Amino acid sequence: MDFSNNIAFQRVYYNHESKTLFVIFRNGHRTKYAHENVPEDVYNDFKASEFSNRYYYQNIKDKYNKKIDFWTDEDHKHLNFPEYD
Repeated sequence: MDFSNNIAFQRVYYNHESKTLFVIFRNGHRTKYAHENVPEDVYNDFKASEFSNRYYYQNIKDKYNKKIDFWTDEDHKHLNFPEYD
């Protein structure tokens, strides 16, 4: 699933080595969560789900430890946000 047109998520991506799922919300706060130890099959089901918002809240949000993560240069380029001064 392409998350670029999703109402809730601005960007979603997965690090296969660390099994970390990164989710950036379209909430005006530009919040980025890093969910740790997410199995690859959960990420694949999330991508394939017809209702990704529901899948996230039912299967990921409170089931996998999350922390607020810092944006990377890649995030800025992908999201077309201006560089920090």
